[in-house]
Amino acid sequence: MGDIAVGLVPAPELPEKMAKRLAEILPELLVDQIDASLEWEIDVIIDPLTGAAETADEIIEETEIRKQKNNWDYAICLTDLPIYENGNIVLADINKGRGVSQISLPAFGSVPMKKRLQEVVLETISELHYYHYNTSQEHQRKKKLPKLFSPIRKIVPEDEEDSLRFIVIPKINGRLRVLMGMVYANRPWTIFPSFKSVVAVAFATGTYGLIFPTLWQLSAAFQSIRFIGLMLTALSSMIIWIILAHNLWEKPSHRSKYNLRRVYNLVTVITLSLAVLLYYAMLLILFFLAVRVFVPAELFAAEAGLEGKAGMIDYIKLSWLATSVATLAGAIGAGLENDELVRNITYGYRQKRRYKEIQNDSSDNEEARETQDA
Repeated sequence: MGDIAVGLVPAPELPEKMAKRLAEILPELLVDQIDASLEWEIDVIIDPLTGAAETADEIIEETEIRKQKNNWDYAICLTDLPIYENGNIVLADINKGRGVSQISLPAFGSVPMKKRLQEVVLETISELHYYHYNTSQEHQRKKKLPKLFSPIRKIVPEDEEDSLRFIVIPKINGRLRVLMGMVYANRPWTIFPSFKSVVAVAFATGTYGLIFPTLWQLSAAFQSIRFIGLMLTALSSMIIWIILAHNLWEKPSHRSKYNLRRVYNLVTVITLSLAVLLYYAMLLILFFLAVRVFVPAELFAAEAGLEGKAGMIDYIKLSWLATSVATLAGAIGAGLENDELVRNITYGYRQKRRYKEIQNDSSDNEEARETQDA
């Protein structure tokens, strides 16, 4: 028999990275686990597909167009779109008759993802290959689908006998994994390294405050509940201010369904929360090192009214207070950053496309209203 061409059509960023890795290892795995009588060719074409599309059918149709255009035998789309069907979280949709499928990366959760995605792609190609070539049972994969922390159930959609769907059960775990997967795609750990000016403003503010004994005295007088309350106030203030100042909250639009809009807004909040927590921890370490080196224990104890010499706990409390005060100042600095920069480092690819298209629709609607009024 001849070659079999399989096309991988990923969206940019995380799906693209995963597809390129798969292209390197799939030919050998396909020979080993599906059909050794064939030579397998893997192509990767990066495509934003339907951009801000919110239905799986549109992506399947675009994937089939790519399949026909490139003369592939099978085509698999790796999308960053969370897919819901009758309240279920869909991991993969396979249309055997058309020889195409789509796999939703958010349904895998966060790390580790590579091995589980590899197994699902192999299972998908196995289903397509068995259907089109009537391969004997011995050629079907005998490996079970990975559980991915939750079992996966294969179902046949209603009125679609030549289709197959993988759903994640139970539903609650599937929803949690979708959130984790979308947050992972947003890479929250990359946000604040880009906010150099925010870090500079916050650290300068905290350092200036530490020159005076007021913070020393407050750190000695505060109880734990006050430290926690001030920390939560500082963190929530920064998160809320960034969202409001840079218009990151997705508003109702005819392009956005309520369920997806709610998920994307929740993902934005979680992404920023993790990023701000990392930022807070980094500042806390910096301030602790600063006060430990530059604040003499005897002077600290005398100014703060401590009994005896200042100890490690006293330095931690002072650093904690300085970090919370500096975070409040940093929130103002974050609001002054460029809007485009903030969206680029906060959103994954699909959220950026959604934002731009929704903004374009809003502008078009505004222009239409102005024209009518004129």
